[in-house]
Amino acid sequence: MSHARRSRALAALVGVLTALALVVGSGGSAAAQEVMPPTAPAEGAGLLPGLDARLVGVGIEYASSSRDVDALRAAQATQAALGQELFALHTQQDALIARLGFLTTAQQNATNALIQAELDVDRLTGIVYRRGNTEWFTTPIPEIEDVFAAERVNQIGISVTEQLVAAQERAKQLRKAATKAAAKVADERVIVDTRLFQVELVELPAANREVEALSVNAAATLAGASVNGLGIPLATLDAYLRAEATLARERPQCGLQWWMLAGIGRVESNHGRYGGAQPGRFGNVTPRIIGIALDGRPGVAAISDSDDGSWDLDPVWDRAVGPMQFIPSTWRGYAVDGNGDGATDPNNLYDAAAGAGRYLCRAAGQLGSAASLTRAYLAYNHSDAYAARVLQLARDYQALGLPPPVA
Repeated sequence: MSHARRSRALAALVGVLTALALVVGSGGSAAAQEVMPPTAPAEGAGLLPGLDARLVGVGIEYASSSRDVDALRAAQATQAALGQELFALHTQQDALIARLGFLTTAQQNATNALIQAELDVDRLTGIVYRRGNTEWFTTPIPEIEDVFAAERVNQIGISVTEQLVAAQERAKQLRKAATKAAAKVADERVIVDTRLFQVELVELPAANREVEALSVNAAATLAGASVNGLGIPLATLDAYLRAEATLARERPQCGLQWWMLAGIGRVESNHGRYGGAQPGRFGNVTPRIIGIALDGRPGVAAISDSDDGSWDLDPVWDRAVGPMQFIPSTWRGYAVDGNGDGATDPNNLYDAAAGAGRYLCRAAGQLGSAASLTRAYLAYNHSDAYAARVLQLARDYQALGLPPPVA
């Protein structure tokens, strides 16, 4: 198989792995779906940047139904089947090409043998006799001293001639058989090539487009599914856990925990669901969650635009944006790529959670006590009531803990 064909076949098989991950993570077969609740799938079923190992298998509850995920699963099954068929077709095509090459060589060999046999018969005829069996062409054959010797040579000539004639016939039959087999292989290749063209250039691209289109809704359905016992969307909780892991590497002395961020996320945006917003594919929250204009009205700080409206869509005043409600000027100091997509966006759950973790760690140094947590929350929002509320919610999440996987 050529490198290009192997690459295309392997790329098609990616759909197989994604489909398997989704099916296994969501409870397996259709029969199993009837008796098992939906659970968080391994690796986020390709719809999230990944999934923390502690969340794999935990029970989740879809906001309405899992029909988007079910539709995607069906489309992925079609995609996987076509990917497998494409791989099999390329393998079959390679085998037919090899077989056709073998038969072509056999045809050529048989033709060469036939030509050689015909030349040998002609040469032997000229050497052994010109007319009848007694006039010998003496150049290649020893002188014939008596009639008995002549008869022996004659018999040898006859025997060799018969063998050469038989060789001619065998060569003809071999060439005929090879030609017939080659024609049959050529017909088979036409069928395989036609089907391969249909799968590779028509059906599989269509299946890929359908999977891509369905993935958008399915990602929102999965990302927004509520984790049993916590009421936090799956993608949001995963973002908190990923931020915890990121800060454990960057600032191990800080001691950031996921529940510390959950307290902020609950107050600031209901974990990315404020105003009907929903977490989507790879953690992007849509529509954007944008706070009020910081225009200096009573009880509101006056902060002029600092981002040309790129984040908060306001070219006059700054506004808090995203699930963790960052002011654009603050975001510039704490921006981080939390989901590995090469961008930093306060409207993305993973980026915003990691940025908030950096903010808390820098504000308090370490978060091992209620006093240090309160100090960090006050830095986040200069309100005693805010800090107390966030701390209480955070402690509530700490007490609940992460749910165990569904047995």
